Amino acid sequence: MTGVGITPPCARIADRDPGMADRMWNTTCGPDGDELIDRDMRRKGRELCAACPLRLDCISRALVNGWKDGSVYGGLDYTGRWALARLIGADLGIGVNGLHRLDRQRIHDWLAVHPDWPRRMRLVGAGYWRQAKRRQRSRVARPDIPPVPPERRRTQPIPTGMVQGVLF
Repeated sequence: MTGVGITPPCARIADRDPGMADRMWNTTCGPDGDELIDRDMRRKGRELCAACPLRLDCISRALVNGWKDGSVYGGLDYTGRWALARLIGADLGIGVNGLHRLDRQRIHDWLAVHPDWPRRMRLVGAGYWRQAKRRQRSRVARPDIPPVPPERRRTQPIPTGMVQGVLF
């Protein structure tokens, strides 16, 4: 097993000051119950993670055990883990949702074999958001195209009392 006997910086900080560790790698609750993110402390936490010898272990564990939360693992927040999951999934020929079925060591080995994964991950994330922005712009009303009459629309109105969720 990798990293036996090494204490990562996040564990040492959590032992000394759990509140600081929460501000660096997790979301904290504000006085009104809202989740708060201390951006300066998050930046410091990501810098510590970048130099940590156990970073690949942390990232691979996060990708296998469910990476869809607001915490920072291995220096990656949700959007970073999402882009990395898309990159690894595309390279291994599986869907993003199939990563949890993989062995953690396989993801760790993939990260070790591909040392350029941070750059590739940023490109994947930027490409996705560029495509999303293009899709959004293509839906903008154009004056030369008449709107679709309500009777020809395929969508159904949302019944009152139901709440729509968010995708990300």
